[in-house]
Amino acid sequence: MNEGTLDGRTLRREQAIDEAFTQAGCAVAFHAVDLQTGAEIGVNPDRPVVLASVFKLFIALEFYAQVANGELDASERLELDPAHLTSGPTGLSVFQDPVTISLRDLCHQMMSVSDNGATDILLAKVGRDRVNERLNACGCSSTVVECGLGSMFDEMAVEIGFANYAHLAAARAGELGHEALLRSNDPSLVDATRAFDPTRTNRSTPRDMTRLLGSVWRNEAASPESCAQLRHVMGQQISSRLGRWLPDGATVASKTGSLTGRVRNEAGVTCP
Repeated sequence: MNEGTLDGRTLRREQAIDEAFTQAGCAVAFHAVDLQTGAEIGVNPDRPVVLASVFKLFIALEFYAQVANGELDASERLELDPAHLTSGPTGLSVFQDPVTISLRDLCHQMMSVSDNGATDILLAKVGRDRVNERLNACGCSSTVVECGLGSMFDEMAVEIGFANYAHLAAARAGELGHEALLRSNDPSLVDATRAFDPTRTNRSTPRDMTRLLGSVWRNEAASPESCAQLRHVMGQQISSRLGRWLPDGATVASKTGSLTGRVRNEAGVTCP
């Protein structure tokens, strides 16, 4: 098979993927790379995208790196009150009683069940600037962590016209009346918020994500120990969109992300 034929086949596959998503009413941006050969395929691979919870793997990487460097103690224990944590459908946010938990277990919560409360605690611990510095060092120049989840949710609520995220959640639950319910889910208002603007919120590109994951799998993103810990915890995620389509015996290490049903994504590495 000559190079021209190969490029033609790749182009047709990319067009077919793009058309399938368009027919489904979705805008697609993706990039896939064979870590052994470097072969790649993608549709809009350099388009900035809203990360949603995918950015949690950046925090985990920096956490494991700082632990390996002796800057953080993974066994440090925190006493947390769920009533004062960032909202979320899983993890500590839905606990009914105070809990004592280590930083190491918070990281596992963040990656396995996408715990929003754990995420904001760990981001404050490792530092947003440190996360962005490591991303830049890995060559991910289009990837930026702008904020934690709590501030993002509250800002989104204010932009839609509510006092804070708790007020918005109450409206979406129908507790504030029919007009508030309609406003809380108005696509024109929701889509105009900063949280859905890939130039102002936590963001990356598909190509940056494959570049970062490649550096993790080659033990270049941090120490070999840190990269190994990240690979392990990425394999602990309880649900995976990529994993649904893998053949028997294949494995996936990944992190999903979603935001009010409008953003659905995942970054990961599969092995046959």
